[in-house]
Amino acid sequence: MMASSVANRLLPLLAAAVALMTLLALPVSAWRRPMRVTVYVQEYLGNGPETTEKLLVRGPGPANPSLWPPNNLFGDTLVMDDLVTASPDNTSAPIGRVYGTYMVSSMSRPVLVVSFTLLLTTGPYNGSTIVMGGIDDSSAVLEHAVIGGTAAFRGAQGHVVGKVVKAYSPTHVVMELDVHASVPVLWTQAEEAPASPLIIDH
Repeated sequence: MMASSVANRLLPLLAAAVALMTLLALPVSAWRRPMRVTVYVQEYLGNGPETTEKLLVRGPGPANPSLWPPNNLFGDTLVMDDLVTASPDNTSAPIGRVYGTYMVSSMSRPVLVVSFTLLLTTGPYNGSTIVMGGIDDSSAVLEHAVIGGTAAFRGAQGHVVGKVVKAYSPTHVVMELDVHASVPVLWTQAEEAPASPLIIDH
């Protein structure tokens, strides 16, 4: 009788141990859910009333000869608040903002260190953010690291590919951000969210 009672108490523990061993045997990639987001950033440069990127800190210099003045001093830091749309068309519906900073970080080469956050403001991922950072070096195609996120993108890791896809004028260009990331399966609520045309699940 006593042996049977002990066995009954041990069975749930044994089952839990087997489940844990099975989980630990899975490859790390199986614990993460791939996600992809493609959005378009409307950048308004220059000094006009529509400008969305402005000088925050004037650097000590010297002037970087590979960048255009006036924001070409070593250490110049600019802040951005750019509109995000679902297509390159500047009349398409807003779906978020990109907030961040970039700094002239080389005295001679066209290198900017950037840190920015994509905030989605519509649909099932309203309020979710993706945090990115890296360098811009005047390449035609830029790649930055995805270093985190919140809400549906909590714990995001991956990379983002950026490129200019349209220029309406010298001071209004459209940047495509193609985000390839994954999030921890156990942390995200994305499985329960309704489908969104912004999100491509692999």
